[in-house]
Amino acid sequence: MFIIKFLLIILLAGLFLFVFLLLGVVGVLNRIRKQFTGKKEQQPPFNKTTRDGQVITDTRDSQTVNRKIFADDEGEYVEYEED
Repeated sequence: MFIIKFLLIILLAGLFLFVFLLLGVVGVLNRIRKQFTGKKEQQPPFNKTTRDGQVITDTRDSQTVNRKIFADDEGEYVEYEED
């Protein structure tokens, strides 16, 4: 009886591990498929209401929102001298 319970626990653990790995593989394959088909997930527009009641809607994609404004080699160096 002990052996049957032990084998049942091992079988359930193996099944759980198999399903977990299968879902991981399916997720990776979906990301690869989306990358090669060129379809980007649409972000819903971001709405923000100001204090005076105006609504600002941002429909830019995440790449545009997160891009750098200045390059790493651009900028101004100010030499600071203490009195």
